[in-house]
Amino acid sequence: MKYPWIEKYLMEKPGVTKDFQEEWNWIRFQLGGKMFVAICRDDNDLPYSK
Repeated sequence: MKYPWIEKYLMEKPGVTKDFQEEWNWIRFQLGGKMFVAICRDDNDLPYSK
């Protein structure tokens, strides 16, 4: 991942949850059931941001 610190930073925020949306191949970060960050992965499971 190009920015390895981002997951740690987001998960330190109160109430943030993380899941994996398999159909879209996204790692989603949510707050109160609303997605506010998505890390999209390509077909090789590498982040597009790399």
